[in-house]
Amino acid sequence: MGKEEGPKEKRLRLFLLENLSWILIIAFYALFAAMRPVGMLQWKTLVFIIYSTIPLGFLVFGTGVCLIGGRLDLSIAEMAGFIAMLSALILTKWFPFIPFPLDIMVPVVLGCVCGLFNGFLVGVLSLNPFLATLGTFMAFDGATILLHPYPIYEGFSAHFINLGGVDYIAIPIAIVILIIIQIILQYTKFGNHIYAVGGNAASSRMLGIDPNRMYIIIYTISGAFAGLSALFYTGFLHAVPPGLADGNVFLAFAGAIIGGINLEGGRGSMINAFAGVLFLGVVEAGLAMFNVSPFFRKVVYGFLVIFAIMINKYRATLRDKILLPKSA
Repeated sequence: MGKEEGPKEKRLRLFLLENLSWILIIAFYALFAAMRPVGMLQWKTLVFIIYSTIPLGFLVFGTGVCLIGGRLDLSIAEMAGFIAMLSALILTKWFPFIPFPLDIMVPVVLGCVCGLFNGFLVGVLSLNPFLATLGTFMAFDGATILLHPYPIYEGFSAHFINLGGVDYIAIPIAIVILIIIQIILQYTKFGNHIYAVGGNAASSRMLGIDPNRMYIIIYTISGAFAGLSALFYTGFLHAVPPGLADGNVFLAFAGAIIGGINLEGGRGSMINAFAGVLFLGVVEAGLAMFNVSPFFRKVVYGFLVIFAIMINKYRATLRDKILLPKSA
C-alpha cells in the first residue's frame, strides 16, 4: 500500500487545480516568449494584452455570475452589441446633451434593463435558460442591425471614449470592479446565496432563499456587465460597429470555464475567471506575433472552447479524487 497523502499535499494539489488558469498563462506566455522574445517580452505587449482583454473580461464576469448561480446566458455578447449601438444613438443623435458622468451610466442602465428581461423569462416565467437566452441572443442581434446598420464613429464625449480607450484609465477601473465583485461573491450573504442557488436550488429554497428571485438578480447583474463591456468596447474601438462583440459569447464561456467556474454551478472565483480571459489574451497575442490568419484563429478558439469543457470535466474528477478518502 502506498503512503496516504497528507493534508498539506492535498491542499497543494487543490491549490494548483483551482488556479490552473494562472499556470496556463505562465506556460503559454513562456512558450510564445521563447519563440518571439522581441515582441512578447516588451512591457507594452504585457500592458496591451491586459488592456485588450478588458471588454471581453466583463462578458466573462457576467457569464461567470450566471454559471455560479446555475444558469446560462447565451445572449450576453449580442446584448453588449445591442447596448453599445443603442447607447451610441442616444448619446450622439437622440439626446446628445447628456453630460458626463451621466453618459457613462447609459450603457450600464440599459444593460440592467436587458438583463432584467432575461431574468423575467427565466425567474418569473420559468423558461429553460438555454432556450430563453438563445431567443434573446437572436433578438438582440437583429435589433442591433435594425437600430443602425452602419458604424457610428463620432459624437461621443472624450470622457466616454477615454474610459475604455486609454489603457492607464481602463485597467485600474477594471481591477477595482473585479475586486468589488469578488468581495461581494466571497464575503457577503448575497454572494453566498448565489453559490447556494447554483449548488442546489432545492436545498437553497429549504434555507429560505428564493431561487427565482435570485435568478432575476443574477441576470440583471449579467446585463450590467454586458453594459460595461459595451462601454469599454466602444472606447477600445473608438466606434460602435453593428457587429460589436459578435460571437464572443463562446470565448466568454471558455474564459470562465478555464478560470475554474463550474458548468454545473455553485463553484468558481472571479479572480480566476479573469485569469481565464487573460489566458485567451496571451493566446491571441501569441498568434498575432506569428501573423496567423484570423480564420485560423477562429479554429484555434473553437478548440479552446472544447479544451475548456474538458478542463471542467477533469477538474471535477480530480477534485473528487483528492478530497475523497481512499478505500482500504
